[in-house]
Amino acid sequence: MLKSRRGIGRPAFPGIPTTKGSCSMSYTWSAASKRWIATIGAAALAAGLLAGCGGNGGNGANEGQASGEASTSASSSSNPSAASPSSSGTEASKPVKLTILNGTVEAVDWLNEQIKTYTAQHPNVTIEQEFQKSASDVLKVKIASGDAPDIVALAQVPQEFYDQDLYYDFSGETALWDRLTNASIKSSVSDTSRPEKQFYLPMTVSYTGLYYNKDIVAELGIERPDTWEAFTQALQTVKDKKNDVTPLYLGGKDSWTLGQLVQYLPLGSLQQELGIEEANKALIANDAAKLGLDQTGGRIETFAKALMDFKAAGLVNKNGASASYDNQLDAIAGGKAAFVIQGMWALSDILKKNPDANIGFWPIPALMAGDKPYMIGSPDGSVSVSEKSDNRDEALKFVDFLVSADVQKSYSTLRNSPSVYKDAEADWSILSRDVTADLDVAFVASRWPWTPSGYNSDSIGRTVQELLVDAYKTPADFAKVFKDNWDKGYTTAG
Repeated sequence: MLKSRRGIGRPAFPGIPTTKGSCSMSYTWSAASKRWIATIGAAALAAGLLAGCGGNGGNGANEGQASGEASTSASSSSNPSAASPSSSGTEASKPVKLTILNGTVEAVDWLNEQIKTYTAQHPNVTIEQEFQKSASDVLKVKIASGDAPDIVALAQVPQEFYDQDLYYDFSGETALWDRLTNASIKSSVSDTSRPEKQFYLPMTVSYTGLYYNKDIVAELGIERPDTWEAFTQALQTVKDKKNDVTPLYLGGKDSWTLGQLVQYLPLGSLQQELGIEEANKALIANDAAKLGLDQTGGRIETFAKALMDFKAAGLVNKNGASASYDNQLDAIAGGKAAFVIQGMWALSDILKKNPDANIGFWPIPALMAGDKPYMIGSPDGSVSVSEKSDNRDEALKFVDFLVSADVQKSYSTLRNSPSVYKDAEADWSILSRDVTADLDVAFVASRWPWTPSGYNSDSIGRTVQELLVDAYKTPADFAKVFKDNWDKGYTTAG
């Protein structure tokens, strides 16, 4: 249980009024004081904790909603006159409204279920969820306007907000960290500027890799492609022998899917050369000599050339810049694509589209000669709590509920990823054996390659969109623009 700090006065954000609005959370979770949980009967808790279902596809939380800056809000509260088994009369008599900013579409429905369960037990509490696809960018606007959410659930809160101590430091929550399956997980979520602090809580270990259609791969005799040359040959084989199948399907309308390709491939290669922590330091410091972002024949140029070559050879879908994440999942689920590069978070939606999809999971082929195939196996589903929130302690309570064992089991199953908490072990995925085999051959990064807040995966993806619509004549042209945008990203909003 998280430590309660009731009765402590908390100043507003510096220079920002304390107005509240609807906020969002991404797929992250944090912990807080849970004195109320001790009074909940085990049977009542088990009955209330429903296994979550994922959101719909990458176009937004509402079916058919256009992808882009669209958002969806959901709030849940129970009858204020109902008795709560876990709330004192004083607590129940004081209405509390919490806002959550969520940046993970697959977790929208699941989070609504948890909100419903929690508010049934705490009838004085109302919780409103807002989903935003570009949650990091939206968070910047909300904080600047004094509309900061109480809880943020997204993969990466911009570093400057941690630097300003705008979020609760979980480093002292010993009982929580003692639940980790591996003690090193705590250090892997440490703050990049102050490693003794942890400003968010992880929930699962999520792996990224190469989904493949097992039937197509077996029919064509394709073996695991560890190098870029082998991958290119595998895609060409699909193109030559399966006219109705897209070799590699891109969902570039949702720009983060393309931005993450840069993190997996050229920046992942940098991690292999320098080591994960040294690469992180070089990225944060913008060490031009070590990064070599615009180096002739370097990683960024090599990435651009690879994508240009794939497009010219018809190895990716022609609409790679305008097809959505949801289209991408449709393609692999329906046997219309042989390969897609995605994370384990996509599996639940793939299986909802086709429960009989016969898919496997390999590491991402190495872009650069001499590298190993690549995976990210990092803590995922981070949750942060606003340190300045007037309802911080209640927000911490809800986060503590989210990271409780039974709730975490349902989240692990939803995300098809193992929980970071040893008391939340679950049968998490049909791909668990694949991942076990992949770990023997891949370079596995324990954290994502860092990007500047003004040039995050969404922004990087928009530059890659331009590449796919022939905005750059040469790979060197792309690398130059990438480097310029990267440098600007340290001082400007994305």
